[in-house]
This record gives sequence, structure tokens and C-alpha cells, in this order.
Amino acid sequence: MKRFYNIAFIVLFTILLITAIFKLNMWEIFRIEANAEGSLIALAVLLTIFRFLIWNYKWQLLISSTGTRVSFFRLLPILMAGVFVSTSTPGANIGGEPLRAYYLAKEAKIKKSAAMATIIMDKAGNYFAFLIYSIIAFILLIEYFEAEVIKLLFFSFLVITSIVLIYVKMRKNNTFIESLLRFIYPLMKIFKFHFETFEDFDSFIYSRIRVFIDTLKLMRKKPLNLVINLILSFVLWLTSFIKTYLVFLALGINVAFLFVAAIKTVSILAGMFSFIPGGFGVTEGVMVALFTSYGINTKLALAGVVLSRAIYYFFSIGTGYICLLWLKVKSTKN
Repeated sequence: MKRFYNIAFIVLFTILLITAIFKLNMWEIFRIEANAEGSLIALAVLLTIFRFLIWNYKWQLLISSTGTRVSFFRLLPILMAGVFVSTSTPGANIGGEPLRAYYLAKEAKIKKSAAMATIIMDKAGNYFAFLIYSIIAFILLIEYFEAEVIKLLFFSFLVITSIVLIYVKMRKNNTFIESLLRFIYPLMKIFKFHFETFEDFDSFIYSRIRVFIDTLKLMRKKPLNLVINLILSFVLWLTSFIKTYLVFLALGINVAFLFVAAIKTVSILAGMFSFIPGGFGVTEGVMVALFTSYGINTKLALAGVVLSRAIYYFFSIGTGYICLLWLKVKSTKN
């Protein structure tokens, strides 16, 4: 049945893609992209590679803060495999984190909860940097898209407030956590996790939480690494913005860098809240709509967005999938 749904999805996607090619005259879009400045495109590709290398180094720093040593190049395929899964699953790019934790735990011979703690800190830095960039983006765009941006800002505020309130409630009320665990406990059998009693399940969860917290405390003992992690999180997003800007320059589209960064930030945010894997189509659609509203020709905007996202998908999906296959083959041999 699962295979049937996968085939049905591929067929439907192919039909929609062919329809889009004829309706939007995509051949002209491809012609525009074919005439792009090669040196700038090459620079955009190199910048994307640099982004993943910086991300890997950032994560490696956090892992070393716990006293665990992992080779840079052994860690890189784990990161890329996680990026592939995150890009292929709905939501805010978090689907690949359990996979990263699993393979890091195997590679470094540590508990999965300890591995997950390093990933949470890694993501926390990324999301904090993205939050700051989002605030700047809203300020820059509000002059052009006042009503739409206010709605998006209000929605984001509600989501963030809800997360904070849940966190505070969990910190102050242990019965809330217990109620949550009692709700989850019966579901464990569905996923083939068997615990004799609720007390066993409760003990299992709290032991993992304790390892998680202890790992976070270890990382706090090296504040310099945490500061570097935060700085590199800002650099990661900045490289993504510069990459898109270079692609637009390569196509002869003259637009302010700050405006490109602002539009890309809002578009990524829209993709995060979608139920489509990787925000595919949503992120691109919002970007094209905003660039077009700014006065850029629709075909040029579409060509720039498609080419920019294609570079990212080549590494996140293409390279990421190859890394995942390699990890699976490696684990079967061990």
C-alpha cells in the first residue's frame, strides 16, 4: 500500500510539473537560466558547499564540548543524511534530527539522548539567528506588504507564545508531564516499544531526560563554543541569502541584497509552517509572489527562485540521499 501511495504521488507530481511547464512557459524560464553568468552560479554553488561545511564544523564544536570526539568527515555524512530527511518531511526542518542522533550515537558510542542534546543546541542556535533575521525582514518588508506581513507576524507571535507557555507549564507542573506520559504510554505498543508497566516507561523517559540535561550542562562548561555556535548560526543564514543574491545577479536581476534576504526569510518561514515536505512549492511560491510584487518580471523572478532552490535541493536531497545510503551500508557491515 505504501508503495502504491509513493507511485501515485510521483505520477501526480509529474502531471502537475508537465502542466506547469506548458502553462507557465517553463522552457523560456530554462532559457533564461541557461544564459546566466556562469562564474556567479559557480560561486553560489561553492557558497552552498561552504554553508554545509560550516554547519558541520559548528555541530562538531558542540559535540566536543561534551568531551566526545568525532572526526569532521565522519560527521559530515550524518549531517547531510539528516538534512535529506528534514527536507523530505513536513514541518520546520526537524524530521532528520532523530536520524542524526541515531547515527551520531553509533559513531561516537554515546547515548542517543546525549547525541540529541547536541543537535538541539545546534538547532537552537540556528532558530535564534533565524528569529533575529525574521524580525529584521518584517521591518524591511512592512513598507511594501503591510497587511500580509502583519498577519504573518501575528501568527508567528502566537506560535512562539504557545511554545513558551507550554515550556513554563512543564517546568512548574510535574503533573502535566506525568499526564502527557500517561497519554503517550498506550501508543508505545503501536510502535512496538514494550514496557511492562507505566512506571517502567516513566523511569525510561526520565533517565533519558537526565542524560539530555547532563549533556547540556557539560556544554555550558565551554561557553566559548556556545558563542561560536551562535555566531556561525548567523553566518549559515547569511551564506544562504548571499547565494540567492548571486543567482539573481547572474540572471541580470538588480535588486537590493537586504530585500533578497528579507524575502527569502519570510518565504522560508512560510515553508516551515506548511505540511508539504521541505516546504516544497510553498517557499518558492511566496518568494516569486513577493519578488513580483516588488516589480521584478514574473519569469525572471521564477527563474531566479527555481535556480537558487535547485542548487540547495541538489545538495540537501541529492547528496543527502547518497550519504544516507552510505550510512545504511556502513551500519550493515559493522
